[in-house]
Amino acid sequence: MHASDPQEDATAHEYYADNPDFPAKTIVATLFIGAFFGYLNDTLLNVALTPIMKDFGVDKTTVQWLTTGFLLVMGAFTPITAGVIQWFETRKMVLFTQATFLAGSLICAFAPTFGVLVVGRMVQAVSAAFFVPLLFNGVLSIFPPNRRGTAMGVITMMFTAAPAMGPTLSGIIIDHTHWRVLFGFTAPFMLAAMVLVGKYLTVNLSNISRPKIDMLSAVLSIAGFGGLVYASSNFAHMPLLEFILLFAASVVLVGWFAHRQFRLATPLLNLRAFEYKQFRYCVVILAGAIFLFLGLELMVPMYTQQVLMLTGTATGLILMPASIAQAFAAPLFGKLLDKKGGRFVVLPATVMLVVSLAVLWLFLRIDTQVVMLTAMFTLLALSVSACVTGETHGLNALPKMLNPHGAAILTTINPIAGAIGAAFFVGATNIGEKLSSADIPQQAMLDGIHLAMGCALGVGVVVVMFALRLKAHQK
Repeated sequence: MHASDPQEDATAHEYYADNPDFPAKTIVATLFIGAFFGYLNDTLLNVALTPIMKDFGVDKTTVQWLTTGFLLVMGAFTPITAGVIQWFETRKMVLFTQATFLAGSLICAFAPTFGVLVVGRMVQAVSAAFFVPLLFNGVLSIFPPNRRGTAMGVITMMFTAAPAMGPTLSGIIIDHTHWRVLFGFTAPFMLAAMVLVGKYLTVNLSNISRPKIDMLSAVLSIAGFGGLVYASSNFAHMPLLEFILLFAASVVLVGWFAHRQFRLATPLLNLRAFEYKQFRYCVVILAGAIFLFLGLELMVPMYTQQVLMLTGTATGLILMPASIAQAFAAPLFGKLLDKKGGRFVVLPATVMLVVSLAVLWLFLRIDTQVVMLTAMFTLLALSVSACVTGETHGLNALPKMLNPHGAAILTTINPIAGAIGAAFFVGATNIGEKLSSADIPQQAMLDGIHLAMGCALGVGVVVVMFALRLKAHQK
C-alpha cells in the first residue's frame, strides 16, 4: 500500500484527527514506542558508568561522554533532520531510524574498547535525533491546537519518564547480569515498533518537498554546539585561558549559525519563530528544566553510589517512583494545559522546581535517608514534567506555517541543554571536590555536589522569572 499525500487529505480535513476514520492514536503510538526507547538510552547507562569505568580503566570525566556525547550528537544532527524528513516518505524514515538504533545497540553490546563503545553510542544518538522530530511533526500534523496538549503530555512523559526509568532498569540489570545486557534489552521493543510502523503507518505526515540543506549551517551547528558542550564538560580540568577561548569561539560559531539562518531562503532552522515572545519564553523554560533534570539524572546515581555507598539496584529503586509519577502525571498536565493554558500549569511548576532544588541542596548529606531522597527527587521530576508540557503553549503561539520549525527548534534545544547540563554538573562537582578540605572521599564528593546544587538553584530562579511572563489562558 502506497503512502497517501497529506495535501490530498487536507482538502477534506485540515488536521488528520478531524477525520473520524483516521487511526490517529494508533499512528502516534507506533511513533511513540520507537522514540520512547530511543530516549530511554539518554540515561540508561547512568548507573552503569561506575562498572564501565572499572572495566575500561577510565575516569568519571571521560566516562560521562557516554551520556554527554550521546546528547551532543543528537542535538547536532537534529537541525539537519528537520530538512531530511521532507526528502523521504515518513514510513521509510521511521524504519531507517529504528534500524540505525539497532545497529548502534549491537556495536555497544560487543564493544571491545571504550572508544568503540562511544562510537556505538554516537550511532544510537543519530537515530535519536530523528525519532523526536518525526514524533513532533506527527502530532502537529494530526492534532489541532486545542487537542495538542493531551498528545504532547504523552510526549512529555517520554522526555521525562523515559530518562528517569533508565537508571532504575540499568541498576537492576547491572546488579544481576552485566552492563552489556543493557544494549540488548531494548532490541525486542524496537523490533516490535518496526513491525507496527510497517503495518499502520501508511500516510506521509509531512510533504516531500526535498528542500535544500545548507551544509555550512550544518557544520556551524555541529561545531558551535559541540564546542559549547565540550567546554562545559571539561572546564574543571582545562586551563582558564583555553576554556575562555574555546567557549568564546563556540559562541561565535553559534551566533554565525543563527545569523545565517535569517539570510537563507531555506534555513536549516527558521529562527523567526523566536520573534513570538510566548514561544521564546517557553524555549528558555524548557531548556532550563531539561538542563537541570538531565544533569541531576547523572549526578544523583553518582551521589548514591559514591557517597551513600548504595548498590545499582538500590539506586534504581530510589529513582523509580519519579518515573512512575511522571508516567501518570504528564498526560494529566497536558489535559490541564488544554483547559487552563500554559501559565496555569507552568508557573506553579517552576516554583515547585525551585523549592525541590532548595530542599535537595539543604538535605543531601552522607547519612541522608533513602525515603527522603526518593521523595525529593520525585517532587523535582514532577515539576520538570509540568515545565516540559509547557512547550505546547509555545507551539500554539506560532502561526501554522512555523509549527514544524518551532518543533525543530525545541527538539534541537532539548538535547543540547541536556548535554550541557550533564557536563556542567560533573564539572562543578569536580571543582567542588578539589576545593574541599574534607579528609574522606565521600565528604569531598558531597562538597562538590553541594556546589553543583547551588548553581542549579540559580538556574531554577531564572526559569521562574520567564514563567512569570507567560500569558494566561484565553478561551
